[in-house]
Amino acid sequence: MFDFIRNHQMNIMLILTAICMLMAFMLLITRFLPKRRKWILIVLELIAAGLIGFDRLTYIYNGDNSSFGYVMTRLSNFLVFSLTSGIVLCFNYYLEDLLASQKIRVHFKRLTVVKIATIVEILLVVINLFTGGYYSFTEKNVYFRGSFFLICYIVPVVCPIIQLSVILKYRKSFSRFIYMAMFIYIVVPIVVGIIQIFTYGLSIVNMAIVMSSITMYFFTYLDINDEVIRAHNLELFSLKAEQRMMKDLFGQTAEAFTKAVEECDAKSKGKAKKAADIARKIAEESGKSKDECEEVYYAALLHKVASEEVLNGIKDYPYLAETARYCKDRYDGKDNKSGLVGDEIPEIARIVAVADAWCFYTEENKERKAIPNVVIREEFLKEAGAKFDPHFSKVMVHLMDIQTFGQISATEDKLETELSCSNYRENVSLGIPVSRNITKISFKSKILKENETEATFSAPSLVIFDSFDKHVYETEKLIESYRYVEYGELWFDGHSISTNARNIEVKVKEKNGSDKWNNPEGLYTIISGRYEDHLKLDLETENKIVSVVIALSDSSKSVYIGLTGENCQLSDIKVEETDKQYGENDIPRISEKVSYIDRIEADIPNIQINSPCGVYTDGIKIKENMTLAFHTMSFPESSFVWHCPSIVLFYSEDGKVGGPGYREYAFIKLDGEDNGSNDYAENHFSMNKKSAFQDWSEWKNFNKAGFDCEIEFQKKDKTVVFHTENYGINIKNTTTILDENNSIYVALTGDQCAITDIRMR
Repeated sequence: MFDFIRNHQMNIMLILTAICMLMAFMLLITRFLPKRRKWILIVLELIAAGLIGFDRLTYIYNGDNSSFGYVMTRLSNFLVFSLTSGIVLCFNYYLEDLLASQKIRVHFKRLTVVKIATIVEILLVVINLFTGGYYSFTEKNVYFRGSFFLICYIVPVVCPIIQLSVILKYRKSFSRFIYMAMFIYIVVPIVVGIIQIFTYGLSIVNMAIVMSSITMYFFTYLDINDEVIRAHNLELFSLKAEQRMMKDLFGQTAEAFTKAVEECDAKSKGKAKKAADIARKIAEESGKSKDECEEVYYAALLHKVASEEVLNGIKDYPYLAETARYCKDRYDGKDNKSGLVGDEIPEIARIVAVADAWCFYTEENKERKAIPNVVIREEFLKEAGAKFDPHFSKVMVHLMDIQTFGQISATEDKLETELSCSNYRENVSLGIPVSRNITKISFKSKILKENETEATFSAPSLVIFDSFDKHVYETEKLIESYRYVEYGELWFDGHSISTNARNIEVKVKEKNGSDKWNNPEGLYTIISGRYEDHLKLDLETENKIVSVVIALSDSSKSVYIGLTGENCQLSDIKVEETDKQYGENDIPRISEKVSYIDRIEADIPNIQINSPCGVYTDGIKIKENMTLAFHTMSFPESSFVWHCPSIVLFYSEDGKVGGPGYREYAFIKLDGEDNGSNDYAENHFSMNKKSAFQDWSEWKNFNKAGFDCEIEFQKKDKTVVFHTENYGINIKNTTTILDENNSIYVALTGDQCAITDIRMR
């Protein structure tokens, strides 16, 4: 290595000189450094350039006996020895400036010692011109070291060590780049200086000092960049904080304005906030950014309380007026005054239209009760692509299914713990659901004091019914709206009235040999449970046990028990659901089982689905080209568009839904609903209404009448495409499998429908 340096030393020195001069020029045009530090660094680079440049000249003119050579040899050596101390002195000023910039107002004695030592060293170099203590020249003008040569290395070696001690003490005050630059600037020349003592004919110390100066330049620029980035980030942070503050101010003003307007009308109180919260939920579920969700929120909030003309005055937020103008437009363009159709309508307005509709449907006032969620769900499905944007309508249905907006929905009614009835059925409790799990209901009853006489009849009773919201209804409009069905009424003495039940069987067992019904006060218990379409109730009082079996219209219906009575007050009402269930043999069958699948079976057994996904067919492995054909019929009493077959694409080790290693890839209902993509598969779903489709009422009637359905499958590698059409509802889905499985199965299921004559070809 030393041979290489010795052979190329002159070229290396020339390159280093040029680099230092260039660095000095670059520093001169730099504008991001403090003025004093900038000039210190320029002087530092110029001293480094002079040091290495004149050191090169010492080699060029060494032994040159000409007059010019005589002068240049002495001048060059003098400047080399002087500038070596000068560069240490200049670095000392640089270090002092850095410390001062960090608000470290301390008098550094060690740096003062360094400053004095470097000045003394320069004076000694001047004295050397007369004494030759450091160096001298022969008669042939050849340089040689003097007796006190080693003294000249005290400053380049010892002084940087002193400076290093100061740097280490205050290292946490420096940036990482500046600290690294100073550490290299000091340590490298010290190490090389020690080596220089034992090497003659090489200027490795000077080259090391110059290289360190160049390093100082680069690290200074890195520090400048770092500082600029920090300043930029700070500016951005401040700007964002200011924007956030302005947005918060706008938001607070908007909400305050909304509240002020709503205070004038008690009926509208809270409606704007409710619509805004729902709209933001839809936007979030659709993957909109935080800023976009905020825009949706304020557009939904303000359009409820301010007209388009008012909102037009807010020039910085034009979407507010746009939303007020277009949120009433239909997606299909029908009767739109604006003439806009589909995606031409601003996106925020399409989101707000869905949120407004949900708020309207769930609104309760003197004229009407809130529409049940299941009816609202169907409305969004039916109006998707017509009144509402199909994507945002689908998102709304998804939100209803997972109930993420529960905190802004009306609180669900809770079962009463006390109930008072003067006239018969004056009040009826919230319905208590009857399921396969055996449930115990208990309460205490006593005669109302205000009606108490010896001849007063007092007795609790039960209403057996079904409705969307677990309430009993009397008026024709509410009965239709909430699909209210009353199966019958029961009394604890064994009397019963059958309304819409297929059959009711009552057995009375006396306790303690009593056959009288003369104690209306006391503890009453009910043990309830069901299996398929049969319901069993055991009503117990102090002197009777009444066993009741009720045959419902079919297995798909829900059933509730409503507590009521006449001239009685019910208290301490308790409901306890157990883990025990009624089986097929626990409830005697009093009516024939309702079956819609008593038909000849084809390749796969027929299935009757009484509840959502209650039954699945066995899985069918999908081939490259395959058609799955079947006959389907929705139950006569089915109510909603989703009471139809569903298709499931999946994998499991045994080819059955829910089997070992089960993974669901796609779930599609024939009404045009899908569950989207998941971790195992990516789905691209489309549903279109062809000319054969008239309206959803006709579509439901078509399903109730029954029809033959065909589903065409095409499989290539891990991609499955299937297509089907029923009464103008055209469905196509492409499923791309993302996991390692290549075997894909299809199974049929549904809700309140029968699937028969299942064939593959």
